[in-house]
Amino acid sequence: MEIADIVQEAKQEIEIFREKNPNGVVVIRWATATGKSKLSIELSKYFDEEIISADSRQVFRYMNIGTDKVPDDILAKIPHHQINIVHPDETYTSGQRKNDVYKIIPDILARKRLPMIVGGTWLYIDTVYKNFSMPDIPPDMKLRDELFAKEDKEPWILHKELMKLDPEEAAKLHPKSTRYIVRALEIFHKSWQTKTDTFISQAPAWPLLMIGLRREKEDTNKKINARVREMLKWWLVEEVEWLLKKWYNKTLQSMQGIGYKEVIEFIEWRCSYKEMESNIMITTHQLAKKQRSRFRRYMAEGIQSPRENVTYKVRKLS
Repeated sequence: MEIADIVQEAKQEIEIFREKNPNGVVVIRWATATGKSKLSIELSKYFDEEIISADSRQVFRYMNIGTDKVPDDILAKIPHHQINIVHPDETYTSGQRKNDVYKIIPDILARKRLPMIVGGTWLYIDTVYKNFSMPDIPPDMKLRDELFAKEDKEPWILHKELMKLDPEEAAKLHPKSTRYIVRALEIFHKSWQTKTDTFISQAPAWPLLMIGLRREKEDTNKKINARVREMLKWWLVEEVEWLLKKWYNKTLQSMQGIGYKEVIEFIEWRCSYKEMESNIMITTHQLAKKQRSRFRRYMAEGIQSPRENVTYKVRKLS
């Protein structure tokens, strides 16, 4: 099934959903390179929508090519939120995200428009889908630096520590998911409560229509490879060089994102151009695999134990 066919199906599903739920929210999710942004833009022909990005990297200003942001002409036509809101040397937590989005959605609904959440960062989607109660704990950069340094000295040590303090959360995370492990440890050290104890799932605050877009793994990987080549063609290396010249340190969380850290290795002569290109592709394939796994859980929940006021739809692209 092609995007054009899915547009018509999604249009009908949204119309039925909105008739029953005038204050409902549409969520389009799945792995990277499945056509989520394209579908949301095509649907704007039929609905007065405002898009809320659920991409953890598109929040950063100036990081455009490597995060595959929608072009400026689209941003000018369709209101987008959660894009270009912080500088690369600033942090933006899931708690901040939830606070902001829970103000944005009522504003969109008050304008009689359709809130449409689009993206593949499952934690961002979960702030609405699972409506977590979250601790109001701002980032402690000194503590984070200490934890990252500890991990650099002894790989996987942080995961072992988290396993002792919060085994339920540790079981969800790969030992290499350092950023998420650091945040879980930060929550504990600043509140003396575990993330498991503080992140409590609740019913969604608004009715949700969850639309999932699926592609076969091989097809997704081909599209990822083509996208990576296109990003490099459109000056991804030059974008990273400019960011470094603006004194955005390569160790920043934002600069460790996929595409940016590989380009930095190339700039520093630690790999060839071909190796850089291949490394970006491989890392993005790994991300897509994680996203597919996470979103399959949503499908299973939708069949086995659907959440209150949530409608699940999955469409497979050919």
